[in-house]
Amino acid sequence: MCKLHLIALGAAIANSTMYFLHCATFSFGSKLVSDGDMNFDDVFKIFVVITFAMITIGRSMAMIPGYAKAKQAALRIMKLNQRQSKINPHDDSGIILKEMEGNIEFHNVDFRYPTRPTLRILRSFSLKCLSSGTTALVGPSGSGKSTTIALLQRFYDPLKGKVLLDGHDIKALNIQWLRSIMGLVQQEPVLFNLSIRDNI
Repeated sequence: MCKLHLIALGAAIANSTMYFLHCATFSFGSKLVSDGDMNFDDVFKIFVVITFAMITIGRSMAMIPGYAKAKQAALRIMKLNQRQSKINPHDDSGIILKEMEGNIEFHNVDFRYPTRPTLRILRSFSLKCLSSGTTALVGPSGSGKSTTIALLQRFYDPLKGKVLLDGHDIKALNIQWLRSIMGLVQQEPVLFNLSIRDNI
């Protein structure tokens, strides 16, 4: 409640200051004009300058509460950008399969996101996806559908268990090659006004 009172007081001061300055400018300006020290045109120019200056200051003061929040948000973003991934996306090492069938298997996978270590996303998750068929993961939001794709593309590594491609642990595969053989359509794709082939 005290914070709201301070915000209201600050807004009142910011809005009333300009009118007090108008009063002071015309009062002092009229005295200068009557004494012959300044003409009306100069007084009016000064009035316009002060008015625009106060508008700018008032708008800037209104942004002060948001500035502190923006600063904290920027610090969090910078800290996030400075994090080093445990998975090097530019690593040239690893196996490149000369012949690939495309059979995928998740074997007893446990996973939690690093930013949410207390929330278990997958627990003892096992799944076989044969290249000869079509597999669909269906479930409510937050059930781990997108997480399985992220693990398959090695954006993350499971805390426990393995993800296999044709019997090979994907950790042993060349990461650039692994990602290059996959096509991914996001949940909210941006579609161009072209054919399906052109969009793909």
